[in-house]
Amino acid sequence: MIVSVTNAQREAPVNTAQIAQLVRRAIRRLRLRTRGTLAITFVSARRIRVLNRQFLRRDRVTDVLSFRYDGEPTVGEILIAPRQARAYARAHGIAYEEELARYVSHGLLHWAGHEDRTSSEQRKMRVMEDRLLVQCGMRGAECGIPDTRLGRQLRTPHSARRT
Repeated sequence: MIVSVTNAQREAPVNTAQIAQLVRRAIRRLRLRTRGTLAITFVSARRIRVLNRQFLRRDRVTDVLSFRYDGEPTVGEILIAPRQARAYARAHGIAYEEELARYVSHGLLHWAGHEDRTSSEQRKMRVMEDRLLVQCGMRGAECGIPDTRLGRQLRTPHSARRT
């Protein structure tokens, strides 16, 4: 699978090279063997709200939208609002890069078919995200992302997140 990472916003910094590396590692860990391009685009809060309203009929800003397409050349899109990650990270004392990496892993898991509509699904998704981030080396000093969540209880899922 080809991965395309684009930063189409100016609200928060995005290290596209680091994100592309995370996505490639996650694809290998998840054993995703699809031909075609997966486009990951970082968009403004305004743009993601428009898309959320257009495609999911939810008139609010969200953090991640995932779309899976049948066929080639584009097999899917993951749209991420980095401003949401930055705001959440600040409010919860989490490194912004870690929260942004979580949004990417969350989008990939949705793209792979995992859902988080119920509280039980949200808890399972959180565990999968944690495991994937650790497996991909996106936790710890070597990646510049501190282990702020390892060993802590999972935070309560928020119903407006990750939809």
